[in-house]
Amino acid sequence: MEINRLILQTSALKELTAFYTTAIGLPAVSKNENEITISIGSTELVFNQVSAADPFYHIAINIPANKIEEAKKWLTNHVELIWMDQYNSDIADFVNWHAKSVYFFDPAGNIVELIARFDLDNKTDESFSASQFLSVSEVGLVIKEADFNRSVSGLLEKYRLSYFDKQPPLQQFRAIGDDEGLFIVVPENRNWFPTDKPSGVFPMEIQFTNDGREYVLKM
Repeated sequence: MEINRLILQTSALKELTAFYTTAIGLPAVSKNENEITISIGSTELVFNQVSAADPFYHIAINIPANKIEEAKKWLTNHVELIWMDQYNSDIADFVNWHAKSVYFFDPAGNIVELIARFDLDNKTDESFSASQFLSVSEVGLVIKEADFNRSVSGLLEKYRLSYFDKQPPLQQFRAIGDDEGLFIVVPENRNWFPTDKPSGVFPMEIQFTNDGREYVLKM
């Protein structure tokens, strides 16, 4: 699965624009006072300005498989990484997923993850920079707890998706897709790893490709 375009809401558009384009150095495809579209490799990330709430999301961005240590060092010049006591490190080692990740908050409170997936053939010898943000590879989907199992079953059927083969489904955590694109589905108020921040239900739109078919998912 490939996530082609992700549309999120924010109450901090000005701050996000400065962060992603100036501090991080990602190119803006377009921007105005109400919206910015940022190029993250093969994914377009769109933030729409809203004023009625403070929405926040979880996303993960694929980086080359051999660049997690360089990415960590590079990021420390721009953000404060989230420390994880269970790993005694600011790098998470997901053994079963064959991956390692670092996490940080952006200015709107979004939980952003850079993840190196060792099973992808994308190693590089170039020094790490924002040009090695390859794609948005994970999007957190939050569902009301009472509708959780029914809604997950509906996602699998409607979009011809399957559970991630490296992660058996758990009662409150479902990974759907593959190393190129995943939906991380949780019930409302479950804390987003690796934080104590409960998940919330906020509007989003995901345009993605699966098995050669294009889909639009609106939450």
